[in-house]
Amino acid sequence: MSIYRYGIKDLKGCADLGDLARLLEVQPKFLSKQIYHVDDADKYHVFPIPKKNGSLRQIHAPNSNLKFIQSRLSRLLYQCYFDLHGKPKNLSKVLSHGFQRDRDLSIFTNANRHTNKRYVFNADIDNFFPSFNFGRVRGYFIKNEHFKLTETVATVIAQTACFQNSLPQGAPSSPIITEFITQVLDYRLQSIAKRNRCTYSRYADDLTFSTNLGEFPSKIGYPFPLPEVWVAGPGLERAIAKSGFKLNEKKIRMQHAQQRQATTNLTVNQKVNVGSYYYKGVRLCANAMMRHGAAVRPKKAIEPGTPLTANQILGMLAHVHDIKGRELEHKALRKYGKFQPAPHYLRLMGDFYHYKRIHINPRPIVICEGKTDYIYLKEAIRWNVADPRVSSRLVDPVRLLAPTGKGDQWLIDFLKHTKTADNFLGLAGGGGDLKNFVNIHLGRIKIFHDNPLLQPVIIVVDNDSQSTEMWSTIKKASGSTNKIDGSEPFYHVAKNLYVVPIPSGGKSNFYIEKLFDDSWLKEDLNGRTFKVLQRKDEKLKDTEYGKGEFADKVIRANRGKVDCSSFLPLLHTICDIIDK
Repeated sequence: MSIYRYGIKDLKGCADLGDLARLLEVQPKFLSKQIYHVDDADKYHVFPIPKKNGSLRQIHAPNSNLKFIQSRLSRLLYQCYFDLHGKPKNLSKVLSHGFQRDRDLSIFTNANRHTNKRYVFNADIDNFFPSFNFGRVRGYFIKNEHFKLTETVATVIAQTACFQNSLPQGAPSSPIITEFITQVLDYRLQSIAKRNRCTYSRYADDLTFSTNLGEFPSKIGYPFPLPEVWVAGPGLERAIAKSGFKLNEKKIRMQHAQQRQATTNLTVNQKVNVGSYYYKGVRLCANAMMRHGAAVRPKKAIEPGTPLTANQILGMLAHVHDIKGRELEHKALRKYGKFQPAPHYLRLMGDFYHYKRIHINPRPIVICEGKTDYIYLKEAIRWNVADPRVSSRLVDPVRLLAPTGKGDQWLIDFLKHTKTADNFLGLAGGGGDLKNFVNIHLGRIKIFHDNPLLQPVIIVVDNDSQSTEMWSTIKKASGSTNKIDGSEPFYHVAKNLYVVPIPSGGKSNFYIEKLFDDSWLKEDLNGRTFKVLQRKDEKLKDTEYGKGEFADKVIRANRGKVDCSSFLPLLHTICDIIDK
């Protein structure tokens, strides 16, 4: 598997800083300056985040230059990891499940090893990241049989990755380096687990042993001085110390089958699941946010009573969706029906995603029939940027020439047809989905709190025979007694929802591609012609190309040459809606 152009052979071939800089695709002077000539005070921004026990963990966020270098180093080392170990064929035999990129490993696969066990024993490594000091990182890359790097290259790697004599938590390169160095720990603990008929796994600093034996092996853990207080056994203690770590005695715990058994905060008694108290707390917070615009952390959470953001709640719901969705086949909400209703967590996720993505979006939102339509619109806005209404409502001309961030030049938001949009908004792509979205949006917005900054949601549709059902949907939803046939510039459906037909000038069967000059529709691509009308699931002939290539290889590839003046009435209509 390839995630980076250089791997283990290339790294082993490095002799000095210049060679390593070449693999990281940076100038040697740039690399040398960042690690040797920038003051420590300027290398990292340090800030605290709360731990589960209420104490604070210090996060070291590198400056942008150092982060760029560390990200490249991380990708290089992950490629080395793939070169050495590949992608696991049997996840049930994997020992380490944390900090694993593109290997299908997670807290779920870690917890899944310990379901239906009589005993589940947890222990945590104390001060995990600070345990990896400069000398340890440097020595590993010099002595490890897979690497055996030169002292110079190993020193540069350690200088790049370490800060104040340890791996900083918050640096992109820290996780993968810990994974390499802790392999010997995993082998030792797995050996102890096998000898004592236990299952072992690790997720970062979280160690778990489980078994169905009548008594838990005392070499791994035993109760002392009280039955409910457990300590590490001598075998576990020796293996941890020999590997250069120390256990956090306060986090050693035993969980019996009669109790709630958990590892990495997931319940494992019968199956892997989120705790019921966690889901209830997230559900209460999500409903409070959607109905009242504010939510606070539940009582059992860290810092209970502190406000939560919509992003934080969406992250919690995504976690629930990921874990619960492992048992059920992940599928879109639209695939459930009256006789097979969607599970509650999925409906809640759909409602809250709609709330976050649309209801409290600070920008007007444009929704088109297909992915290519967004390309057309953006190119049309670029072409017409000199128009005062376009430049004041749809795009920032200054940022358009020199964007400072992804998408920051647009003053409107484009709701693209992603898998997430399909799953929760019913937008897989195509005009048929848009009429369904009308009903979904108007149904959900009823449960949301009033938003004084509510932005318009603008659906752009082709003005052809395929839009008949959309016209009927608009008429029913709006209660209009007037004829709705796509002849008006736009239709106000209800609330903040609008539908804009492609301006046809009275012509029938008018779709968005017709706004381009015919010469572009006849553009030849390597002997192939553009098939503008393609039925669903219809395969193209060898002499044809479709809308995707037309948008990318004809329209976008000829930026500045394709006259998009015919799009101006459509863009002005969008501006009219924004100005309402």
